[in-house]
Amino acid sequence: MLQRELTREQAIQVGEQILIAVEGHIIERGYTYFSDGVVFNTRVEQGQYLTSDVQGSEVYHARLDMETVQNSTCTCPYSRICKHIAATFFQMYSVFENPRTFLTRSQQPRRATFSPHLLIPAYKYSHTAPAQQDTASVSSPLTANSSVKDWWAFFESWTRNLFAAMESYRASSELLSSYQNVLSVAASWPKDRAQLFVIHANLFHLMKLTQYVKTYRQSYWFLDLVQTAERLLDQLEGTLYFADIPALLTHHQDAIVDTLQLTKQLKENEATSLYWIFAYQMLWWMLLKKPEWMQEEIHVLDQLINNEDSSAAEKEKGLLLRAHFHVMEKEDEAALQIWKRMSRLNLSFYLSYMKSFARNGEWQRFLDWTASLTSLIGQAETQQYRLVIAIWQEAMQQVGRSAECGSKLKQFLPSSYHEYAAYLYEERQFQQWIDLQMSFQVPMADISVVQVKEIEEAEPTLLFPFYLREVNRLIAERNRTAYKEAIKLMKKVRTIYNRANQDARWERYVEQLSAKHNRLRAFQEELRRGNFNL
Repeated sequence: MLQRELTREQAIQVGEQILIAVEGHIIERGYTYFSDGVVFNTRVEQGQYLTSDVQGSEVYHARLDMETVQNSTCTCPYSRICKHIAATFFQMYSVFENPRTFLTRSQQPRRATFSPHLLIPAYKYSHTAPAQQDTASVSSPLTANSSVKDWWAFFESWTRNLFAAMESYRASSELLSSYQNVLSVAASWPKDRAQLFVIHANLFHLMKLTQYVKTYRQSYWFLDLVQTAERLLDQLEGTLYFADIPALLTHHQDAIVDTLQLTKQLKENEATSLYWIFAYQMLWWMLLKKPEWMQEEIHVLDQLINNEDSSAAEKEKGLLLRAHFHVMEKEDEAALQIWKRMSRLNLSFYLSYMKSFARNGEWQRFLDWTASLTSLIGQAETQQYRLVIAIWQEAMQQVGRSAECGSKLKQFLPSSYHEYAAYLYEERQFQQWIDLQMSFQVPMADISVVQVKEIEEAEPTLLFPFYLREVNRLIAERNRTAYKEAIKLMKKVRTIYNRANQDARWERYVEQLSAKHNRLRAFQEELRRGNFNL
């Protein structure tokens, strides 16, 4: 069916867009869905859209825009190009090409590319009626007019057996199931009120998770719970981002004041976990930003910091939170000076701020932060690095400095290795390119044959150290197969030395190499078979 309605050229063109627009881990998960056979009812609509139903935690409807992939949509909570859309793509691609080959290609290093979609939180809030939900229906006495205090009393009652279930079954699944099910309580409420309810349900379950990890610190599912906390925070960010904040502040003042008081109480938690701190910062940054409220909280934090009776841990917690308000008041340097002294804070701690600067078009402010956090960016995990570097490139362009991007990638090493190497090669800075490969000890097998050939033709002597290092590596493997590979490479290098009129230098190298490894009988035999004059 698809083979008659689509063409190979369309599949390839969509694939190129997928490589630019979609994160690698999403492509991999989409391939898994496709290979598991959970994509069905795939069809072409209006000649432009490829739609399908994909069985995930429920059945989601994916709509792949084959002309502009970024405009694709899915009914799942993920706000960007999701794994269901990727699975739909693989369903189409498999008709014309090998999907496994595409997956392998997607796993190769790719240049980070900016898109405004990168700045949108990963999860979007969806106000869905109960009849449309697959989650369990929850019986509740709550109404849209119930107070925040009533909400939390219900949450406590609803989760009275949660810890026991988390210990008996998979902890993360039980917690997320509890959170997702309780959202059905507000599904028929007015949207603004429901959004507030979702924020509190999320915050409550995040606190439950913090209590559980503290109580059962040796839980087998601890690492899984870390991912659960991150997922809850992603959903909290999405709910706040897509909420109509002015409407909430205007029409739900009592609930907002209660939210303010609960947020202030978060300070009572230990600072050993950053999860509640992320929630605290998010709520102040996106919802509770009235100047008078901020000044009250700043006063409380300053008292905690300056109180002689405060412990060192309490003072550090106060400083960590106080720095957030420095950022809100655009005193970035003061905040960064505090946070950078706290070695446990990695790049993820700063990402929400940096994305917010980019959303607001504060490009120079974003660049100032990247300059201050260079070492963290250089050591970041791949996904976070690619996000920051994509926004950084856009920021450089916005302030008229895009021409500097290539050379400045060096400051973000080692994370920027692939982009920086590509820049050096494209600029024909072959000496620096070779130095980079040598510094990172890149195996010769990982280097493009085309690149090596071009350098051989342009400046062959630059490759001598690289080739000779590879010869030494092969010899160090201490087996006959590796020795044979070393001799093959030596023959090639001998030809290059000859073309460069450096025969004498080559002969000295062979003599020294033979002498150094004179006890390796098998290697000596291969040298003689290779017709090297000793």
